[in-house]
Order: sequence, then structure tokens, then C-alpha cells
Amino acid sequence: MNKKDGFTLTELMVAISIFGLVLAIGTPPVVQLLRHYQTKDAASIVMGVLRKARSKAIQEKNNFIVLFDTQNSSITIIDDDGGANGNPSLPGFSPTSRGNGRQDNGERIYGPYDLPRGQVFGMVAGTVDTDGDYVTRPVTFSGTPPRVIFYSNGSTNEEGLIFVMPELEFREQERGTDQMMIVRRSTGSVILQRPTYN
Repeated sequence: MNKKDGFTLTELMVAISIFGLVLAIGTPPVVQLLRHYQTKDAASIVMGVLRKARSKAIQEKNNFIVLFDTQNSSITIIDDDGGANGNPSLPGFSPTSRGNGRQDNGERIYGPYDLPRGQVFGMVAGTVDTDGDYVTRPVTFSGTPPRVIFYSNGSTNEEGLIFVMPELEFREQERGTDQMMIVRRSTGSVILQRPTYN
């Protein structure tokens, strides 16, 4: 008897069919897991930018503003020092511009820092805050665009929430991979937690 190495056409077809079935069954959970990690990465970027602004405000002893561009999914930091690196003896410094809560000539800008591709500032209808009240915007800070100001002692002008999630799930209002960040007013600390819904 002659024995040849290899597979018969029938064995190969059975193996391909089993592989295709496993791939078809396993794909949705894999995609969901991938989106979850991408959203965690987006939340890490947002938290990193907020912590950088807080650290710089403490270090440089002046206000730093974080602006949220919810349309383009990006964040910018403004050094609200009045220009000239906050040095009153240098030309370009404006004492009326220092700490006025907006970008003026000569003030440094950091960013924009973009969320990863496919991630947006977004939330699902029915999301509630830590007090159980409904949330109506993905970035709850006031202003147009929404902004939070970090002071030299590390605190902020207001407490707020920031939500990030995959754009596809935002459009379909699908729960599960969205992330919520809480910025505490008194300390400026940023806390990451899962959103809750009603």
C-alpha cells in the first residue's frame, strides 16, 4: 500500500467549514472587546490631558483651561497666563488677560489632542449621573465649547462629567462600551467609572 502525506479534498472542506463556523460565532464578541479597549484608550487620553492641565496649573501657579471640541472629538489646553509666559516684565504680557477664562494673544496652547479614530464624546439616552439625574450632554461642563478651568491649587471651576464611546455605538445608542469620567471640583481629581442607566 502506498500512503501519501496530506489531506483529502473532503477533509480540507470539513476543516474550512469548521473554521468558518468558529469565526462567524466568535467575531461579534471579538469586535465588542476591541471596541471596549479602544474606548478605554480614549478615556485614558482624556484623563491624561486633564491631569496634565491640573499639574501645569499647580506647577506654574496660574489657570489652565481645557476646551472640549465635541464635534471633532478633540481637546485643547490653554495656558491662561496673560501671555509672555505670565511674566509681567516681558512685552506681550496683559494683566487683564491673565486668568480671564479665554484664549488671548500670546497665551500658550497645547494640543489639540484627538480621540482615537472611531471614538467620540458621546453617551446613551437614559444615562444618569452619580446623583441619579439624567445626563443630556456628553461633556457637562458649561461654556461653548464646554470647558473646565484648573486653578493653581489644583481645584476646578466646576464639577463635571465626560463620556466617550465608539461612534458606531453612539449612533445606534448601544450600551456597553461607553466610559464616564468624573472631574471633582474641590480637588481636580479625575475618576473613571462605568456609566449607569435608568
